[in-house]
Amino acid sequence: MSLPLVLLTLIFLMPGCSGMFAHYGGVERNLRAGHPDQAVKLIQEAKDEYGRNNRLLYLMDNGMVLHLAGRYQESNAILEEAHLLIEEQYTTRVRDQASALLLNETQLPYAGEPFEHVLINVIKALNYALLSHWSDALVEARRIDHRLNVLSDHAEGNAYKEDPFARYLTGVLYEIAGDLNNAYVAFRKAEAVYDEVRAWSKVPLPDALKTDLIRVTSALHLTEDLERYQTKYPEVASEAALSHDADMAQLIVVSYHGRSPQKEDLFIDVPISLDALYLVALAKSTGLQSTRSTRGGEALLYGIHGRIARVALPRLVPRRAKTAYSTIQLTDGTTTFNAHSQRMYDISAVAEKNLDDGYNRLVLRAVARTAMKMAAAEGIGIGVRSAGHKSSNDWIGLFALILARIFVLATEEADIRSWRTLPGEIQLARLWIPAGSYSVMMNAVDHQGRVIGSPETEQLDFKIGEVRLWLRQYVE
Repeated sequence: MSLPLVLLTLIFLMPGCSGMFAHYGGVERNLRAGHPDQAVKLIQEAKDEYGRNNRLLYLMDNGMVLHLAGRYQESNAILEEAHLLIEEQYTTRVRDQASALLLNETQLPYAGEPFEHVLINVIKALNYALLSHWSDALVEARRIDHRLNVLSDHAEGNAYKEDPFARYLTGVLYEIAGDLNNAYVAFRKAEAVYDEVRAWSKVPLPDALKTDLIRVTSALHLTEDLERYQTKYPEVASEAALSHDADMAQLIVVSYHGRSPQKEDLFIDVPISLDALYLVALAKSTGLQSTRSTRGGEALLYGIHGRIARVALPRLVPRRAKTAYSTIQLTDGTTTFNAHSQRMYDISAVAEKNLDDGYNRLVLRAVARTAMKMAAAEGIGIGVRSAGHKSSNDWIGLFALILARIFVLATEEADIRSWRTLPGEIQLARLWIPAGSYSVMMNAVDHQGRVIGSPETEQLDFKIGEVRLWLRQYVE
């Protein structure tokens, strides 16, 4: 009778990552309430819950909430650890796909999605820009270039291998540093990528990029290119001309809207007989979907029956931002400058693309894993019956088989880890203004054109030619 004890012990030794998500609710509530430092505290207190296999995820979450708390140097120190860990994983090939056939994938080290790797350097670049450490921001711009080039070399088919916002940001940073040639190259790449990935990125070519292309080609005296862009984008030609004065100061407003999508389990129960089909239909008759909280009872029911297999796959649950855009108004008491943010990056769409790229392989692994576990469970039953006493081997073998099936069903779960502290969208606005002292007011606007909440105000002073980055977040 030691077999039941062994199986129960194995269940406890193979926990999923469910407990690791307990702190996210508190993190989001504090971000929504405008208490990012408390969110940092919750993440850091949960470090042990993340565990060794989720070290990268902990570093990304910690680095992001530090970024949102305005603790930019601390954020970069943590995100640099994440960057180096990813480089180490590329070298050592931590994620062994073969071992995933035998283990629950949540037991493997979290390697991150390709877009998450790129965003680590994007957030680091923004941190440096917020500190006005422009040379350090350029280092991250070059790292972004390198990361995307590596992706392009290794990605297959139509997989995620380019990132329009990351390319655009490198162009902005090159331009601020005075490297107009590299800025122009980056803006051209961004233009091409926005057009190429529009079908899945859900972001049309931003007017800000059109303006930048006209302005930079004018500054470089590329007459033919300038005429081409002015003809191609006449709607922004006049605005681009106003931003060409080198003595003008610049305010770049980056705003985060909503929350990134999260992953949930999609449990697929496969009946292998008609009565098993009836049992599954009966279990689903309430209309409720299977979740990690209900799978224990279902595992017991299905395990006793024995003709039902379960496959767990991840699915994305998007969380649409309530804010459509934000308006920015600067006034020095005499002159007023107005702008509104534009959606530059839909993280939900990019996350969906990254999941879709590997979904076929993920399904194959999940099916193979379930088949191997179910075969192993049947083997346990046969083995126990063969080894038992003649008088009791039948019921002991059946009992062992049921326990093994329950174990297989109860431990089946998808890998639903993701960088959940990211926003859902990144928006941006650039304003060129004369040097001086300005009162800045920013409002959030919903999809019906209504102002949400109270305006944010701040007094900012600009020197001639100064560039300042302003970060705002709308957590919903």
